[in-house]
Amino acid sequence: MPASAYPDDDLPEDDPPEDEDEEQAAGRCPLCEMLAGECDHLVASIDLTYSELVAGAIFAQERMVLDLMEHLVLSEPEALKAAGAGPALEQVAALVRAETEDGASAGDAISMHYPQLMGALSHMLQEDEDVAATAIDASSEEDSSVEHLWARQPEWIVERLMERLERLTEEIDET
Repeated sequence: MPASAYPDDDLPEDDPPEDEDEEQAAGRCPLCEMLAGECDHLVASIDLTYSELVAGAIFAQERMVLDLMEHLVLSEPEALKAAGAGPALEQVAALVRAETEDGASAGDAISMHYPQLMGALSHMLQEDEDVAATAIDASSEEDSSVEHLWARQPEWIVERLMERLERLTEEIDET
């Protein structure tokens, strides 16, 4: 076999490009250094491009969590503020409220602002001091931006989130 005119072309790359290093680091658990899906520390993987929960302890409670979130964003933003929901959820509620006031159905209004709802969910999870976040940014149009949220006891984090959402729902429904 003839030798290449450029001998360096035949050499394997020792180091992956920096972008790959960053992507691998973002997909690794900051607690145990294992890849996402290989350890038990994953609270949630949230695909921010497609606005969906992909994996993690939250996945088992996904429908209940999202139902509570959707119920809350249909509430009056001021009621959410009074209940202590936080600015991320209040902002989504204000966006949904504006859409419904402009004639959109509740379902359509939520659908229009589903990316913001997923962002609010991520924000609420990250408010817990026991949660660490890593992210993989989309490097091309074919890739997704994914956020991984980690904790030593991910089921406990999901349970606390659900308790918070249920408490907020009860407070809002009482007013």
